[in-house]
Amino acid sequence: MFSKKKVTRHYAEVLFEHSMNNDKRDYTYHKIKKISFLLSQSIELNNVFCTSLLSSVRKIQILEKIFYSFDPFIFHFIKILTVRKREHLSKNIFLEYQKIYQEKRGLLKCILISAFPLKMDLQKIIMNKIISLESEINNKKYQIINKIDESILGGFLLRIGYKEWNFSVKGQLFSIRKKLLKNSV
Repeated sequence: MFSKKKVTRHYAEVLFEHSMNNDKRDYTYHKIKKISFLLSQSIELNNVFCTSLLSSVRKIQILEKIFYSFDPFIFHFIKILTVRKREHLSKNIFLEYQKIYQEKRGLLKCILISAFPLKMDLQKIIMNKIISLESEINNKKYQIINKIDESILGGFLLRIGYKEWNFSVKGQLFSIRKKLLKNSV
């Protein structure tokens, strides 16, 4: 039996490959982003995807009324998922598709965590300093997401993929505490 994560990744890759064959790959990406947002906001639509009370045929009829006029390509993909009893994974598949699209297009998602909102020019200065240190992200585009976490007290924490740079006051205090505990033993 395949894990949910592997199945999700497989379908997202298939969707990505088919959308790359299409001349409207950016258009498809933006449509999928809109559907992902809709799925994250609509409890009723999620219920249609996840219920076992509706037959596959009835689900397809309902989903056709919702998605066919929006985008026939995406509707047919959802129809395939429904026929194969995998429609409950749609939300995760669309999120995974977005990750794959961003990876393939060279777009890095950078999460900048600070105690208060940072202005765009300050965010760019921070990114340029980090990028100058990291050779593997020099030639890539990046998207900065500024998240607020008052518990870091000050400074910032930057995450790019699996790498993390912790320049927060909380991180520095934790480091000092760790050194003091180590020296007291």
